[in-house]
Amino acid sequence: MTEGTVTEPAYVEGLQQHLRSRATTADVRAVKVGKDPLRVVERCIEHRGADRRKGTPYDHYVCLVDVDRHGTLERAIARAEQEGILLLISNLKFEVWLRWHASSRRSVLTSRQLDAELQALGLLAGKRLSPRFPFPSWEQAHRIAHQADPALTAGRMGPDPSTAMPVLVDLMRGEHPDA
Repeated sequence: MTEGTVTEPAYVEGLQQHLRSRATTADVRAVKVGKDPLRVVERCIEHRGADRRKGTPYDHYVCLVDVDRHGTLERAIARAEQEGILLLISNLKFEVWLRWHASSRRSVLTSRQLDAELQALGLLAGKRLSPRFPFPSWEQAHRIAHQADPALTAGRMGPDPSTAMPVLVDLMRGEHPDA
């Protein structure tokens, strides 16, 4: 589940095509509940329940959320942990992960500065991924994310900038994190 309705789903789907893993499939669902991480987790719980009732549950349920200075982030973390959902938090926002596909810079930026840098790097056009997005650079982004936050894990807000996206990448590659 993603709070983002454009960039995050396009990235996950594009990475899945790039990885071509036969062992895993990511089903991306953008939940249109605004940017409230608790509501994203609650919607994920609802989808998981529906999947179970249909007899088609997934092995893992993952939510991608941004920090965005939400008042409900701590409650979202607690609820996701209670429910066994992997809550992957990006600080300041998901675009930090995209940045690391083309740049090793880990400087703190405002949201507007980060957007401008992604445009300058040719990674985004508005909120849409560039048709030439460098998916093969996921390993670089993975390495930089771990350098930025050595304690990187699901259900934890790391420093600014940071992201727990490597947890999802590892799942998509058939590796199971200890989350």
